[in-house]
Amino acid sequence: MNKELWDNILQFNFDDPPSEYGFTTRLANENVWTKAFTELAILEYKKFMYLAATSEMMVSPSEIVDTVWHQHLIFTQSYQSFCTLIGKQIQHIPSTHNRDEFEKFSQAKERTQKLYSTIFGEQPKSIWEYHGMFESLNLDKAQIKIRTFLVFGILGFIGLITPCYFLLKPIYLEINNPYFVIGFLALCILTFSGLEFYNQKKLKNITREFDEDSFVYQLQPYELVYLKTQRLDNIINGTVNELIKNYTIIVNSDNTLELINPDNAHSKEEHQITTVLGELGRTHYPQLLRQLINKPIFWNTAKCMDAFQKYINKSKKFGNLFYANFGVLTVLLMLGFIRLTTGILREKPVLQILILTIGLIILIIFYLNRLTKLVSTQTIPELYKTDILPTRQVADDWQWQYFLVGATLLTAAFIPVISYTEKKDIFGGDSGSSGSSCGSSCGSSCSSCGGCGGGD
Repeated sequence: MNKELWDNILQFNFDDPPSEYGFTTRLANENVWTKAFTELAILEYKKFMYLAATSEMMVSPSEIVDTVWHQHLIFTQSYQSFCTLIGKQIQHIPSTHNRDEFEKFSQAKERTQKLYSTIFGEQPKSIWEYHGMFESLNLDKAQIKIRTFLVFGILGFIGLITPCYFLLKPIYLEINNPYFVIGFLALCILTFSGLEFYNQKKLKNITREFDEDSFVYQLQPYELVYLKTQRLDNIINGTVNELIKNYTIIVNSDNTLELINPDNAHSKEEHQITTVLGELGRTHYPQLLRQLINKPIFWNTAKCMDAFQKYINKSKKFGNLFYANFGVLTVLLMLGFIRLTTGILREKPVLQILILTIGLIILIIFYLNRLTKLVSTQTIPELYKTDILPTRQVADDWQWQYFLVGATLLTAAFIPVISYTEKKDIFGGDSGSSGSSCGSSCGSSCSSCGGCGGGD
């Protein structure tokens, strides 16, 4: 191995010069990748380019590595500097799916794997074997969308009202109302308690199907904060708090924020905050937060975590879980609805059962909606608390403690600033919305990449 060349490749910074929508941020945003997965993909791209620079024959990237390569080609100045660094102009050769080329690209893929194993060891499965980040979850897509199922489920409920009425009427005529209400309430409590236990168990089983090197096991603290709270402003609150703790920003007596040490920012998120605050000058937090909430470095976290949640919800396993919950709850609702119908037709007092039925409908809607977010708000955070973090040294890491403890970890000086923000209600709705993507993209790309050839 050419250690000097590899060290130079490792030190090459794709985000130089720094910008709001630089290489790493844009790569993560356009492909909906987590922070750690993006960094790993870039590292594997660097390894591939090392192989391309030192091999006399063609080598072939994985689809994910090729995605990074495509992105780098758009940043022409950076790509030229990189090729100059490695001493070779690496040409991107798209696959034309020509039969004559198939054997050549297959051999290049085998050659790449052997070279990689010799120099770097085993290839990360999540980067070299899958076509996208979410494939490591090993979840098949459901054939029926949840929305479609709900439509047919509601229609089915309406269609079953009449036969269920005639089926249950003889039984209901034998049960006095106070006893029915008490029994129905008890049945509701038992049903929801049973479903809660069943859902948590099933969702844990779903996570056990994830690959060991899946991105899920490499989430960053602030990504987990968003999953747990579903609020993007909590990420910004935590980052600003860190800047206050290390005296980069101070809180004045009038609850305004002021930048005093811009060189003390370290992460991309901290640099973004100091840049915006430097432009605004001394300002109240609501104004700063309004600016930051729309910055790509922050809303990409929400976009990626929301995409993860949607991917789970569209899976066959989660779909089956949702269908089971819907079926059980609609049976429960049918029992109350038929009792209400029977009472109305017999001109009996129905106020209690009416209130109970309406309350049950509202509770079912809330519960099913909560179920679609449960893997994010509870299952994954609990996985980290009980299984992942105990094996790591996180006691002295403020971000991990912020994920575990929450807002109570914020500094005393920052709490009045947060309270002031909440009173102002600056978002007028969901503060976790990620916004829309910005920036241009490559006008054309090849459907697949066969490999690269040596150049000058």
